[in-house]
Amino acid sequence: MNIIQSRQSIRKYKEKKVEEEKIRELLKSAMQAPSAKNQQPWEFIVVDDQEKLISMSKASKGSWPLEKAPLAIVTIVKETDKSPHYRDQDLSAATQNILLEAHQQGLGAVWIGCYPLEERTSLIKEVLSIPSPYEPFSVIALGYPDETRTLQSRYKEEFVHRNTWEK
Repeated sequence: MNIIQSRQSIRKYKEKKVEEEKIRELLKSAMQAPSAKNQQPWEFIVVDDQEKLISMSKASKGSWPLEKAPLAIVTIVKETDKSPHYRDQDLSAATQNILLEAHQQGLGAVWIGCYPLEERTSLIKEVLSIPSPYEPFSVIALGYPDETRTLQSRYKEEFVHRNTWEK
């Protein structure tokens, strides 16, 4: 089974530090993502400070994996003049690349959305001292998996259309 179809969200992690060379590969993969007009509207914050991770875990109900994660990568969206309407797509591609690279490396990861919800982004900005106009887009909790999940196919033929909406 290929890496895309075998990847799944992992929310529980072992108490084991993620090696620096793996972190660098995660970031290289993120920056390899396509972006509109090659604008690369991103920056990244690597968080391995446990107090900051615990504080960030309070951003939303779905942020709880951060409390025990050894690592998080926060994707930051920055303003650009080239193709500002496509920044969300660009950051989504970078986030997905991190998730796929993590799986390739034997790490577990989960995408925790925060942008554009101000109640989530404001807490992340505060904890990480992110200046305006930069905005946290996503938070990826990462670590060595401490859970096993049953893989389920999400493919549904009824969602596929050809040449027109009508079946």
